[in-house]
Amino acid sequence: MQGRFEGLTKEQFSLIEPSLPKPRKGRGCPEVPAYQVINTILWVLINGAKWSSVPEGEQWCPKSTAHDRLGKWEKDGTWAKILARLCGIAEFLGLIGWERASVDGHFVAGKGGGEDVDYGHKGKGVTVHLLVDENGMPLSADSTEASASEKDEVEALIDAIDVQSGKVGRPKKCPEALQADKGYDSKELRKKIRRRGITPMIPRRSWPNRKSPVGRPPSKPIDRWKVERTFAWLQSKFRRLNCRWEREDKYWLGFLCFGLSMLWVEKILSVL
Repeated sequence: MQGRFEGLTKEQFSLIEPSLPKPRKGRGCPEVPAYQVINTILWVLINGAKWSSVPEGEQWCPKSTAHDRLGKWEKDGTWAKILARLCGIAEFLGLIGWERASVDGHFVAGKGGGEDVDYGHKGKGVTVHLLVDENGMPLSADSTEASASEKDEVEALIDAIDVQSGKVGRPKKCPEALQADKGYDSKELRKKIRRRGITPMIPRRSWPNRKSPVGRPPSKPIDRWKVERTFAWLQSKFRRLNCRWEREDKYWLGFLCFGLSMLWVEKILSVL
């Protein structure tokens, strides 16, 4: 078996289990336990191996079952529920920094082709859009074709933030400020962000004969590198996210959301 992953610990699985669908009851063949399915999906995600290389053992399940649940749980929102609940636990523990968030996009080659795989200025693939808090922990993510504009995904990323803390009232989901690089420089985008009560921290592009902006210049972002670090975490911890081989979006997005959730699992257990 590639790598050293031998299965989730009880503490890790206890953070994920409450958000998983309940086992089917009734006649017929019983469902494979969710623990085995999660282990198998995570093994492929970590090692970046083919489904045909899934190991055999009591902690693993058949590759066809794991592959089917990966797509099924993406379509019914299970992966999103897992991430929302983990963000809620993190908010309860005070682990989410709302003062300054960052957003950026990252190109991923799509050698397998399929849905949303298109040619961009970096080649054939997709763009992963990520929004992180001031500590670099993921709050929301999405994936589009490589030719899509990164500016158009900012509002969707903000809307996708879901923190299920269990507290009474509307959960907090908007950072106080939002950092981005010069590629997000747009007067319209700044207006949209300000309407949400968020301060845009986006440096302005410069070119010959461009007029100087009216008013006080925005403060310079000083820690936008944290979103780049998060992309590096995903690439180093989950090799399956380094290249898209899935032809259908539901499998690729399932891997992506599960990877973000596992970052929160490690963070939460580190402080408990």
